Amino acid sequence: MRIVSMVPSATEVLCALGLAKDIVGISQDCDHPAEILNRPRLTGTTLGSDLTSYEIDQKVRASAASGQSLYVIQTELLECLHPDLVITQEQCSVCAVDRDRTVCALESMKLNTDWLSLAATGFSGLYKDILDVGSATGRRSQAEQLVAELAARLEYVAKQTASEYHPRVFCLSWFDPLMSAGVWITQMVKLAGGDARLGSEGEASSRIAVDQLRGESPEVIFLLPCSFSQSRTVAEWSLLRDCPPWRDFPAVREERVFAVESSLFHRPGPRLVDGVELMAALIHPRRYSFGAELDLWRKVA
Repeated sequence: MRIVSMVPSATEVLCALGLAKDIVGISQDCDHPAEILNRPRLTGTTLGSDLTSYEIDQKVRASAASGQSLYVIQTELLECLHPDLVITQEQCSVCAVDRDRTVCALESMKLNTDWLSLAATGFSGLYKDILDVGSATGRRSQAEQLVAELAARLEYVAKQTASEYHPRVFCLSWFDPLMSAGVWITQMVKLAGGDARLGSEGEASSRIAVDQLRGESPEVIFLLPCSFSQSRTVAEWSLLRDCPPWRDFPAVREERVFAVESSLFHRPGPRLVDGVELMAALIHPRRYSFGAELDLWRKVA
């Protein structure tokens, strides 16, 4: 098959199913695994590379209000690739080209191409997405095996941490305005043996007041702003770390603030399980270990 992936999570699912060689085009954000980095990139963004967190948020809000997408599709290149299958997503119009714009582009080119949209907002949805990709690509049995392996890993983590004290965990998904991560990241915290009361169950991210954090007094903080590198995350955190009330939180006093690889948490693909394992290792280091994690996190307090 000739497959185009419009979103990093789809690329990672395809590669986990052994279909890397069939991917003929990827999005501008696809960066894992390394073997797909030489594929043509079919999407771009109107966001500048030097914007502050606040400026990015303002552009996102303006885009939502106007109905204008932050992303563009290289339609001429897409047409030249003659894909048999295009995979897009409908979880977030902020993070990648969404389903409606992908389908509109395909219809405008009159390509005789199948398309599939990923929609996971939790682990059950992730398993369904993987199975759907497997069915669409003739890899259903491999997809079923992958789902079973991921589920078994999560079950093992949950068992390892179930009897431990669950500290209050805050997952920072944006600096300005301050936002708390939610939906599947809240599930990840719970599976990893943390108290996820500061996360949102119903949306990907939600604004949170510093006063609410002061009231809950987080004992572990994960810094995982979407699409930020660890170095940028560390730089932005350094502006907050020594200011009240941040410096007074148990997480800061006890040096349990971690800047983590955001792609393990914001992409609803197989590596979410890696993210749960990493969280568990950092929350319960004496109870659970996670291999090859040193380049995926930094202690920053």
